[in-house]
Amino acid sequence: MLNDLLSVLVFVPFIIVGVYAYRSEKETWNDGVCRDNSVKWETFDMDSQGGRGYKAGDCYCWISWPGIDR
Repeated sequence: MLNDLLSVLVFVPFIIVGVYAYRSEKETWNDGVCRDNSVKWETFDMDSQGGRGYKAGDCYCWISWPGIDR
């Protein structure tokens, strides 16, 4: 029983952090428009693990979750 509780206590923070990261990227993406300058995001790079880099004027963002920028 203690092992089950410890497993849950270790696993739950990963879920919380994952949900936070997804929401943060979705908010930054803002339907393809930078919140700071209202310029459309343009792809400038892709990392080795599939994360996409975008720029809009002087702003940059990286999207790693699938489907956010589709």
